[in-house]
This record gives sequence, structure tokens and C-alpha cells, in this order.
Amino acid sequence: MVAASLPQPNDVRHAARVVLGTALGLVALGLVMVYSTSSALHAVDGSGHTDMLLRQLRWVVLGVLAATAAAFAPPAWLRRAAVPAMVVAILLLALTLILGPAVKGSRRWLYVAGFSLQASELLKIAVLLYLADRLARRDEAAEAGRSGRLLPILAPVGIGLLLVLVAPDLGTALFIAAQAVVLLAFAGVRPTRVLPLALTVIPAVGLFAYTRFPHVRNRLQIYSSGADEGSQLHEALVAIGSGGALGKGLGQGAQKLGYFAEAHNDFIFAVIGEELGFLGCAAVVCAYMAMAWYGRRIAWAARRLDSHALYLAAGATFIVTFQALINIAVVTATAPTKGVSLPFVSTGGSNLLMASVCIGLLLGVARRAAIGAGPSR
Repeated sequence: MVAASLPQPNDVRHAARVVLGTALGLVALGLVMVYSTSSALHAVDGSGHTDMLLRQLRWVVLGVLAATAAAFAPPAWLRRAAVPAMVVAILLLALTLILGPAVKGSRRWLYVAGFSLQASELLKIAVLLYLADRLARRDEAAEAGRSGRLLPILAPVGIGLLLVLVAPDLGTALFIAAQAVVLLAFAGVRPTRVLPLALTVIPAVGLFAYTRFPHVRNRLQIYSSGADEGSQLHEALVAIGSGGALGKGLGQGAQKLGYFAEAHNDFIFAVIGEELGFLGCAAVVCAYMAMAWYGRRIAWAARRLDSHALYLAAGATFIVTFQALINIAVVTATAPTKGVSLPFVSTGGSNLLMASVCIGLLLGVARRAAIGAGPSR
């Protein structure tokens, strides 16, 4: 009965095409908007008009290569790489805390040979690979009549979260915690096993961040008091509101001319709202909704393979779409300000590579589900 209700190969292929087409469309939109915002930066400070676009194009090429590698990587390789990826991510986070420069009181970037790396983005992929493998092993042990303990599985994830929190980066720590909870839910872990820990840890972490990190207090106070006139969030709302239904036209936005920072990154959705209007914003939201819907279809189809494929597909879909949700919520003042990029659209290499790998993993699962490949052991 369950197998008969799973999406058929043609449905899975269609879902994969939609996911791939949506990702490519968002990348194309991102390049256009990056060019638009780079022209604004040129007008404000005289920076190179095409430098930002060329950098983003290079990252897009690397993203395509990363997605291709992830899509065609044998499942057994992904499972063998799970623990090493987690170790590397933890080491890079530790190196960032030691060697990374402090920017606005936070150490989040590691600079190597002229490249900047945000290790917390790598941690998202590492946690996905690690938990997909470990939870699948737990399922396999249960099938063999053995029980697997949950705490040892979660210990490396906790170490990574602690390093991210020390950076400090509360938003990313909570994001990865949510990612882990989603994968545990797909693994059928009873809420009673996770809820006591969550009710203890989350308030403690929130209180610690609120008392120790001034920027966390400032962001929460700004959110609770509303977007004051002249603030970055207020200017973003002005940009979205002034765009109307159809927008002012590409390159015609005014708010990006120094009224709010990170117009090319965290607040690029506001630039879309001003220049492409409600229609452009709605198209972006619908694109991520389509990615979530068809990613879910692929994850459901992955059940005919094994639990590892299910966890990979579900986790990859969650990472991309949940991050998009957070970014849009922040820009529209629905959530407290948090420096998070809009996947495939914002500038930045680490985030683009992370999102590309997620799409590659999702397409790899879809390809195997469509051809009926066997378990990934």
C-alpha cells in the first residue's frame, strides 16, 4: 500500500526538473540583481561596476561543479564522508575562532589564500551528511533487533553548535539546531526524547546570548519596538513598499544607494521589491515554495530506496527553503534581524556553494529514485 502511493519515476523526474529549473532561475535572478546593486555601489563609492558580478559568476561556476559532484556521488561515498566532513567542519570553526578577524564583534570568516570561508555554512552540510548516515545506521540496527543510543549521535552536532554560538552567531546555531530536530523527526524519534532537552537548552542559550552579546539585545529591542525611521529595516520596508505592484524597473531603485547596508546580500529581497515590485517578490516566494513542494515529493519517493536517501532529500530541502524563509521574514520585519543570505540570489560564495550542494544531493536522490537504485550501503 505504501509503495503504491509513492511518486512514480516520471513524477520524480518531473520534480527534479522543477527543482533544478527553479534553482537556475533564482541564480539568474541573483546575477541580475547583483549587477543592479553593484551599479549602485559604483555610484556611491566608485567601486568597480562589474567586480562584484564577476566574483559572483565565479562562485556560480564553482556552485555548478559542486552540485554536479554531489548529484553523481555514490551514496556509499557520501556515507563514508559523513564523519570526516563533521570533523573538518568542527576544526574549521575552531580555526575561525582563533585566526578569523573580528568583524562587528563576531568571528565568522576564515581567510585562506585570498578566499573567505564561512565555516558555519560548511557545518550545515556536514550535519546533514552526518545525521543522515548516523540515523540510517540507527534504523539498520533497529531492523536487526539492536537499539541505538541517541546522545552519542548528537554529541558532535552539539560541539559544532557550541563553536558557532561562541563566534557568536546565535541565528546560525538555532538554524542548525532546527535542522537537526527536523531530521530527528523524520527518523521517528519520539518528541518525549527531544522535548526535555530542547526546553532546557534553548532557553539557556537564549538567555546566555541575550546577556553576553550586545548585538543580540539590540536586534531584539529593534524588533520589539518596530522599524524606527532611518533604521536599515525601515529603509528595506520603504524599498518594498515603494515598488508597488510592478516595481520601478531594473536598476531604478533608490534605497540601495546607501540607505541600507548589504543591499547585495542580506537585503537583496528589498531591492527586488523596489525594482520588480510585488510581482517580483511573489515570484521569488513561489519559487521557494515550489522547491519545498517538489523537494518533499523527492524525499517521499526516496522511501523506496532507504532511510539514508530520505534523510538526505528532506534535510537538503529544509536547509534551502528554511533559510529563504528566514531571510524574507527578516527583510519584511516579520522576524528579528539576522544576517542570513537569500539562497542562490544573494552574493557570497560559502552560502551559494552550500545551497548548490543541497540541490545536488536532492537531484542525486531523485535520479536514484527514478531508476530504482538499491539501498546505499
